[in-house]
Amino acid sequence: MAEITYPRRSLFSRIFGPALVTVGITGVILGFALSNSGSTDDIRVEGNPVIEALFPEPDAEVLRQTSIGIDLITGYEAELTINGVPIPPDQINVLRDLENPRESAQTSGTFGSTLNKFSYQPLEGRAVPELQGDRNCVVAVYWPLSDPTDRASIEWCFTAL
Repeated sequence: MAEITYPRRSLFSRIFGPALVTVGITGVILGFALSNSGSTDDIRVEGNPVIEALFPEPDAEVLRQTSIGIDLITGYEAELTINGVPIPPDQINVLRDLENPRESAQTSGTFGSTLNKFSYQPLEGRAVPELQGDRNCVVAVYWPLSDPTDRASIEWCFTAL
């Protein structure tokens, strides 16, 4: 009976090959982990039960006439400051009732609805006629209607093209 001999594998295929595959898989996993972790300046709306959304989203690229604002849970009010310019309350559109948005904006709507969106539209003749080309930052100060002294704020930035 003849003995079967297998060709000897090279040092590369026995050691370096599996090591390179392991390093590659580790790099892919690490890349996904780092892409989801963000920086310490990252705003996580999910961690704040009062804020439902920021628009535009942080670090988004938008047009210079894009609407800016914050969506809060019912029972809160907000003020906006864009690039250091306070927005007068009469220039902030408050949407509280999706079924009747025009009345909602004029009368502050009803607090029975689930909407509570505060937005500002840059237009000629307003506090901020258009967003700056490049980076723009917004500060939203918000508070519960039950205690107007209990104020909190959030800041986020985005790029206008």
